[in-house]
Amino acid sequence: MKEYLQENQPKFYNLIKNEFIQNKIPHAFLLVGNNTKVPLNYLAMSLICDETLACEKCNDCRKVLENKYGDIIRYDGKETSIKKGDIEYIQDTFKKSSLEGKAKIYIIENIESATKEAMNTLLKMLEEPTSGIYAIFTTNNISRVLPTILSRCQVIDIKPDSKEVIYKALIKSNIPEEAAKILTYLSASEEEAKNLYDERFEYMQTEVINFIEDLYTKRMNLIINVQTNLLKNYKERDDIKLFLNMLVLAMKDMFHVKHNQNLVFSAHYDFFNSLQIDENKLIKQIEIILETIYTIESNANLLMLIDSMMYRL
Repeated sequence: MKEYLQENQPKFYNLIKNEFIQNKIPHAFLLVGNNTKVPLNYLAMSLICDETLACEKCNDCRKVLENKYGDIIRYDGKETSIKKGDIEYIQDTFKKSSLEGKAKIYIIENIESATKEAMNTLLKMLEEPTSGIYAIFTTNNISRVLPTILSRCQVIDIKPDSKEVIYKALIKSNIPEEAAKILTYLSASEEEAKNLYDERFEYMQTEVINFIEDLYTKRMNLIINVQTNLLKNYKERDDIKLFLNMLVLAMKDMFHVKHNQNLVFSAHYDFFNSLQIDENKLIKQIEIILETIYTIESNANLLMLIDSMMYRL
């Protein structure tokens, strides 16, 4: 982790290094971005480890990584909204004696998903910090976090991993080249990319090519094939968003192949090159798909939305 942070998140690493060396550690941190997992864990370990910063080897560091450290409470707003009762549970628990004899830490990921009542209760904790208790928050949308909470946290921007860093890490993990390229464009971090690579991803990878083949050579089969092959197996919003985002990448490749640019779906050069396309029409089709991705969260009838998209294409 240390080497990764030094190379890819130097602002974060140098900032906390100086604070820990000088023993001027804030009681609350807010990490901003969609690539916060490694910085968050490294910071939590550093607050507990006997070394100045996390050694990553001791028993305490390992327990943090394995979510087994007794004095850490974690919530993730992405999984369920953070409520007032959750914050009160943290308060009540940390009034008791420490289980581990070191720092107590509460971690709230995606804090923007907390209710207004939870935010107000949390604010009272931050206004009257207790020695030895630290907060680590993360957010993807800082505009949805109360300014009064922001003012009581050290706010640190976490930048996305570079595409090159993600791609090399995936290849090193023996993920096939084309899959690695697609994952690189869909993910903000190595961890996110690896979590995305599963049976569902591989199925979508094939269905994207089948969709384009039907769209350009067998249009009469398009809707029935999508309904029987894709939507029959994967029909949740996250599934469809993944498919559509992959489809956008593939359709951009149809444009790139005509201009001798590098492809994301690199194993399908000959297929893309064989298609007869009108570039202006292709651009409009990509815009329709992007519009569908944007609309998908607010549309109650997902299947109808996808059918509408296919008719427009």
